[in-house]
Parts: sequence; structure tokens; C-alpha cells
Amino acid sequence: MLRRDGILFRRGVIPALVLSILLAAAAAGAGFSVLKSAGEGAARAELVVVDEENSLYSRIAVSTVEGQSYIQSILSVDTERREERALKRLEAGECAAVIVLPKGFVNDISVGHEAKGRIILSEAAAASADIVASVALFGERLLAAGQYGVFAGQELIWKYGLGADFEQKYLLKSNTGLLDAALSLFDEAFTVEALPYDGTSLPLAGYYASAWLVLFFMLCGLFFTGLYLTDNKPAMLTRLYALGVKPFGFFLGKWLLPLCFRLLLGAGILFELSRFMPLTLSPLSLLLFLLGTAFISHFVSAVCVITADRSAGFGIVTALAAAGLFLMGGLVPRSMLGRTLVGIGRFTPSGLAASFFAPLFGGKADWLCVGLALLLAAALQLWTLRALSLRPIREGGDEQ
Repeated sequence: MLRRDGILFRRGVIPALVLSILLAAAAAGAGFSVLKSAGEGAARAELVVVDEENSLYSRIAVSTVEGQSYIQSILSVDTERREERALKRLEAGECAAVIVLPKGFVNDISVGHEAKGRIILSEAAAASADIVASVALFGERLLAAGQYGVFAGQELIWKYGLGADFEQKYLLKSNTGLLDAALSLFDEAFTVEALPYDGTSLPLAGYYASAWLVLFFMLCGLFFTGLYLTDNKPAMLTRLYALGVKPFGFFLGKWLLPLCFRLLLGAGILFELSRFMPLTLSPLSLLLFLLGTAFISHFVSAVCVITADRSAGFGIVTALAAAGLFLMGGLVPRSMLGRTLVGIGRFTPSGLAASFFAPLFGGKADWLCVGLALLLAAALQLWTLRALSLRPIREGGDEQ
């Protein structure tokens, strides 16, 4: 029977390969678009700085702060010479906020005089005004505390008459130390930790990659309808059973050959994905990837074989794959779906299949879903064998 299935498989493998490549390109484009929109919430805010002093020292100060990695990760900073121009950009929605630095602010800071800048927020960012004010006040107090320490040392120098040269060396060393401390504060005081995506164990890109890979694997198997349906007729089944073919032997090739096709395509897809995201290649992750691909192949083949008398497998698998992708959050971000729908998506066939792929993309295996997937595969196997056993008898009774 495997030889017969091999002939049917070879007849459809070239069209299936071409259609699979087109499907992979479409899925990659759609998945990337959804991933990009899901990550837009982490886009950098546009900020315009108006430097009214416009001196060498003020430009150095602004450039130094702007060049910090943690500033660049959250803000896109641009500068303007005139406040009017910056406000027009704010009104046009080109930026989220404008910071106006007054004339002489560098000198005022260096000698301890009060120098207040202004922060002007857009209407969209106005709701965060209290947070912005608190952050600005914290920075002001931090700067003042450092400067007061410098001034206290300067008072001691004057009190004991240590001389101008000593004072200059002290000021240079103290202010340089304050600047170094301010610039290294983020790296030394904070630990950055990237959390998994929205309650999953996967990073954002890994989650979407696994969800769309499941969709691709489910749909590409539908290109072998000839393999599923050609011999799956009561008269042909009766002849095959008379020749000693068993229902299991009849189904084996219809599951195994599409599985090999998926694994070859999967190897190429993973190679391409490894160029854009890190993959965790370990014996466990590769074994689970193999089992997950086998589960998808078994599911699609079983549904197509069971429904062969009605030719409904294509529609059922397509509907289940699309619904699973949606409920998993592959089309709409998980946070917008709500926990109930996301919970349902976890236990769809697509969600069960995705649980096998999680370790490969940097997550943890969902062993509950892995176990349920194996139970579902066993149940489908029994249902498939029973359907194949009863189909000739049922159809023969109907004809009578």
C-alpha cells in the first residue's frame, strides 16, 4: 500500500511544493505585518528639544544625553532652534512632547542657580503629565543633590584657603565624576529583563513564528487531496481489504508521506528563521518539533480520510486552522482578545500543536497541551480506523 501511496504522492508533490512555497511567502508576509503591528506599542516616542542657549556646552550636553543607549531605546530626539517651530510640529502630531531649555541653563547649573526648563506634552500624552512631572522632579533633585555636594566641598576650600589651583582641580574632578555617575546610572542602578509575551513563555517574535508555522503546516497538507481521496471509496476499499490491506496500512502512507514533506519544508523554514531570530536547538526542542509536526500531519490526514465520503476535509481543516490562529492571538494581539478567548485558543488543535514548538523558539513546553494532543491523536486514530473499516459495509448497505 505504501508503494501505491508513493505513486499518488509523487503525482501531487510538484504542485504541492509550488503551492506550499506561495503559501509560505504569503504566511511570512502576513505574519510579519501582524508582528510589526503588535510591537508598535513599544515604538520610540518622538521628542523635540529646543536649545535656546545654543552654545557649544549646551549642544554637548544635549548630544551626550541623547546618545545614551537607554534614551535611544525609548525616545527619538530631534532639536529645533526656535520654540515656535517646535510647537507647530507638536500641533501637527509630529512629536509627543517638546522640552524647552532656557538661555544660560548650563552656566546656572554649574554655579547652582535655579534654571527651569519647560516640558510641553501633546494632547495624546497629556494623560501622562503627572508621571512626566514626577520623573522631571526626580531628575532635578538628583542633579541638585550632586551639585550641593560640590558646593559644600568648595566652601571648605574657601574656608581653609587651599588656593585657586586646588579649587580648579577639585571642581574638574568633582563635576567629571558627577557626569560619569549620571551617564552610568541606568546601567549600574537598573537591571533590564525582557519578559515573555503577554503571559506566554515565548518572546514576541517567537510566539508569532510558532503560531504562523502551525497554520502553514496545517494548510500545506491540504494540497495532497488526491492522496487522501483517490483510493478512499467503498469499492476500492473492498478490493484492497480483499488483497490483505488493513485499515492501519491504508492510513499509514497518507499520514507518513505528508509528514516527510512537512519536515523537509520545515527544515528550510527554520534555516531562514534562524537568520532573523535565535532558535534553541537542543535534543528536546528538536524531538518536540518532530512530534508536533507529526501531530499536525496526523490530524490533517485523519480529518481528510474520515470525511472523504463528503470531501469536507479541506473546509474543516481550513476553518479550524484559521479559528485557531485567531484565538491564539496570531491575527489580533492576545491582550485585545481577552483571557477567555485566549484560553480557548490554547486548546484548539492549533494551540495544541504550537505547544510542541515553544522550546524551539525560546519558550517552555506546555506539557498539559502536549499530553492532550497525544490523546487527541490516539482518539483520531481509533476514529479513522473505525471509519475505514465500516465505510465499505455502510455504503454497501445503502446501495441495497
